[in-house]
Amino acid sequence: MSTSAAPLEAPPTPQQLLFARALISTFALWPALRLAVAEEWGGPDSADKADFLLSHLADTHAGALPAEPDLDDLADVLVGYFGDEFETRLEDESADYVAGRIVTLHRLCFGDDEQAANAAVASLEQAASKLRGTAMKTHREANDDGGDSESESDEDGMEVDEAPARPQRAPRPEPEVDEDGFTTVVGRRR
Repeated sequence: MSTSAAPLEAPPTPQQLLFARALISTFALWPALRLAVAEEWGGPDSADKADFLLSHLADTHAGALPAEPDLDDLADVLVGYFGDEFETRLEDESADYVAGRIVTLHRLCFGDDEQAANAAVASLEQAASKLRGTAMKTHREANDDGGDSESESDEDGMEVDEAPARPQRAPRPEPEVDEDGFTTVVGRRR
């Protein structure tokens, strides 16, 4: 009887671990992603969807031969993922900012200045740890055109304008009752 064991994966390098930590902290600091998870824009598994995106980026850009991510492609991935998984269109340009931060962190983590990379990631982790346990608060304000706009603030009072919390659904039509007292059932449109 012969059993073949799966080849063992090499343990991650210190640079790969540092980049993964940088991604975790960057995502923890991203207000749009925090709000999407807190408000469950992607359903009850919103946190899992955020974790999947994080894992995908770490695996893609910190593999055995880590290639620097392309800024535009990375921003498109973030915008597309929000649209697909959280059913939200990011209009605040935060995806571009986060993509730029990830590219910069990638350069640092896989560059020659280990001390600068460690300091940058430690700073991010410290900022992210301050946000742990704080909830995003949302409130509606009337804007100039008479509609509502939504913004959120962290517990520390910092306010950031973001994409709308959730697309507003059309109100359900009133049931139609015919002269015999029967209610017309209308199917859902998708």
